[in-house]
Amino acid sequence: MKKIYAILVSVFAASMILTSCDPSDFGDINKDPNKPSTPYTTYFLTQAQRYFYYFVTGSATNAYDPWQQEWNGYLAEIKNNQYGPLGTTTNYSAVSTMYLNPIKNLQYIVEMNEDEEQRNLPNVAALGTSANQIALATTLQSFYYMTLTDILGALPITEAFKGASDGVWKPKYDTQKEIYTLLDERLTKVYSMFDESGNINSAADVSFGGDVKKWKKFNASIRMLLAIKLCDVDPSTGAARFAKAYADGGMTEVADGLFHQHDDLNWNMMYYWCSPDYPGAGFGMAPNMYIVEQMKAFKDNRMFKYFDIEGYKGPRDPERFPRDQYTSFYGVPFGLESNTAVNNWTTTCCSINNSMLAMDAKLPVITAARVLFCEAEAAYRGWISADAKTLYEAGIKSSFEQWGATGVDAYIASAEVAYDSAKGLEQIAIQRWIAGYLADGVEAWSDWRRLDIPKMYVGPEAARLGNTHYPYRLAYYSSYDPTLNEENYPQALADLRGDDSVNGRVWWDVADNEEGVLTPEQCTPPAL
Repeated sequence: MKKIYAILVSVFAASMILTSCDPSDFGDINKDPNKPSTPYTTYFLTQAQRYFYYFVTGSATNAYDPWQQEWNGYLAEIKNNQYGPLGTTTNYSAVSTMYLNPIKNLQYIVEMNEDEEQRNLPNVAALGTSANQIALATTLQSFYYMTLTDILGALPITEAFKGASDGVWKPKYDTQKEIYTLLDERLTKVYSMFDESGNINSAADVSFGGDVKKWKKFNASIRMLLAIKLCDVDPSTGAARFAKAYADGGMTEVADGLFHQHDDLNWNMMYYWCSPDYPGAGFGMAPNMYIVEQMKAFKDNRMFKYFDIEGYKGPRDPERFPRDQYTSFYGVPFGLESNTAVNNWTTTCCSINNSMLAMDAKLPVITAARVLFCEAEAAYRGWISADAKTLYEAGIKSSFEQWGATGVDAYIASAEVAYDSAKGLEQIAIQRWIAGYLADGVEAWSDWRRLDIPKMYVGPEAARLGNTHYPYRLAYYSSYDPTLNEENYPQALADLRGDDSVNGRVWWDVADNEEGVLTPEQCTPPAL
């Protein structure tokens, strides 16, 4: 956190220098050929939309540590036991990148459109109707802020980026409660600004192709994701905010979802780690035991879309490992005691489906299925006038459709899956978790933190080192002395109940997560 302050200072200082000098005074010597002198809002939006994967499968700054998929029971290591001990404590580089790039770019869009002298200039108007630009930039920025505060806790928001304009060089850290209130207010305000008769540049909008209706659904969906997390700390406020967002209408169709399209300039991190097409990748990650065993127990056909029998040791004997049989698939425990123990699973475990490993794969970030399951939870809690069973089944159907899986009607009717109001919350949470594989990332981790569903225990190596549970948050970057922002750090620490570590909990997380260690039997590959 302290370093976020330092980064903001450097950004503001740089902006002051750039805006106080006239490059024309020195001919062309100060012109950067790689940076256009005229800023285009189209460029700012496209670049801001290239950072979603930081919350889903990793980032360029921590390329081989997809903690977003490890700490929710989706992935485990199959080559080394590098991250199984749960030694990751901070993700500073990714956080700083978010402030320096997408969040700042979106701020530029808002500021340029709020300036009467700039909003009609060609470089600004190119992105679309001014009201739509402000609304979409605020919506997307709010999504980034929501995810960052769910990872860390208190953050500079209300005083961020005010160094050059207001001389605020030591921005305060808004508490998470304040942030949640602020984001809901911002999102609600700009929702009404979206103008369906106006336009958004479809080429620049690589997320929703300029579809204003989808942006409105995304806006309402974020508000529901925010509200549902208040279930334990402020349920009355959560219910009111959720009901408003639900009435406005969130994602309901697969096509409404937020997806991240990788390309030649923005490679899929999973391609580096796991694809057989990437030289030297060595299949670093495999499906976690938890997700595989749960899907086997439910006879869930999505597993044939999520996982692949072949990969780690080449072709498998089709008679011993029928590709269409649930019992052919095995996941890997996360956090075994040695590299040897990890490698022992290579002849047994399944691999990640190759469709998710392509360099240019299109991976989901926030899906309609997730939103429908959140609505089902809200209905279960009595927050909205809707049928929890209907929404629960709609979420399952949406997920099956998204992945092209068959047999959804029989699945929903099966004894293991059929909705039972007596255990409705657990069923909703489990199905939301299954639907989120290699998709929701931080959101799925947040579900586990607040509900303790599914039950997940750490591996023996993590326990040996004193890590008895999966992390509850990432710590602030601690290399810089807190005196850099000494008057604000104590409040941020208080917001975490005094614990700036992976054991501390963000404001909405008051769950009593069960702790435990995998048994020797769970850590031993089955004899096949």
